[in-house]
Amino acid sequence: MALTHRQSSVSESPSRPSTPDFGRAIGFVAGGIGDQIYHLGQLRALAAACQTATIDIACIHPGPISRILAATPWVGRVVDARPLRRYKPWSRTSETVTALRHRRYDTAFFMHRSTSFKLAARTAGIPRRIGLADGFFDRMLLDTPLALTDGGARREAWGHRPFIAAMDEYVIGSGLDLAPDIPTIIPDKNATRDARRLVASLPGPISVVNLFAVDEKRRWPVEAAIETIRQLAVGGGSFILNAGPDAAEAHRQALACWHSACKADKRIRPDQLVDSLGAGAGMERDVALYHLADRYIGVDSFTANLAMNCNLPAVILFASVGDSLSYRSVTKPVTPEQPGDLGTISSGDVLAAVGDLGPRRTAAPEAHPLPV
Repeated sequence: MALTHRQSSVSESPSRPSTPDFGRAIGFVAGGIGDQIYHLGQLRALAAACQTATIDIACIHPGPISRILAATPWVGRVVDARPLRRYKPWSRTSETVTALRHRRYDTAFFMHRSTSFKLAARTAGIPRRIGLADGFFDRMLLDTPLALTDGGARREAWGHRPFIAAMDEYVIGSGLDLAPDIPTIIPDKNATRDARRLVASLPGPISVVNLFAVDEKRRWPVEAAIETIRQLAVGGGSFILNAGPDAAEAHRQALACWHSACKADKRIRPDQLVDSLGAGAGMERDVALYHLADRYIGVDSFTANLAMNCNLPAVILFASVGDSLSYRSVTKPVTPEQPGDLGTISSGDVLAAVGDLGPRRTAAPEAHPLPV
């Protein structure tokens, strides 16, 4: 039977207000790369209300963020915000602040609590400043401060960072649409061709799997992960190990463990587990892969947030119940019996969560217009 890979459903972009409220806008984000893409749904909704239908993004990982969003049409410029992290206008001049002033933004949004970013935006003469307010000084720097206690029912979706819901509440209250059914990230065409070559010979369903995180408490022990994959693989399908280059040793151990499992269980095959690292690997191809795969199974990391923003149904292993995120897409959180020890998550719990994801979506990418 021919395999049809999943493509996230994409429909028309959230409609723009007839009279855009913002002219040229920039959004400030911070934290790890995964933390920075938390906010893509909010930023896209705000871009829809800008006269340019785009929004610039100031972030502290401009290289990776630029690569991830290279083909995403609502993103304008990606600005390097690293020089602004400890900005003090009275101690030195800043080329970045000068560049912000020359861009003549009329609105800045702050998805992070950083006071330095707000101070830089005010110094750059951006007249309208909207965002999360963490204290008196922040409220002085913002003309629309959003209290960290705001967000209502959306706070539950943000796990250990419930204050992010305050920006959700602002976006929705402004008559804009977070559009959770539309992927925020669009894959590059060339990268999509590369990803199709990677999966072309793999029987479905295709699961992207990540067992690695920089934080050891968020790692899925190799033996536990392989046992879960083994039980899933008995029913068929393919599993692609996917993470950054720092996961190379974890992938090597996982493949060795997998080959041992295949010798002991003749119902599974060595070629059912594939390593995405190596020739052709890169963030651009990863984005395309997450649009082609059927599901994500893995730890709470950048890859989990990439899955959510590509609308890839995801089973996410969180270190504790309080960490669980469900801010967009179809997600099923799984937590350990002993908080902080993913090795105490049973294979049965993961398999049950995979079953709860429902049937995979198989709509072809050509069937849906891209959001603009």
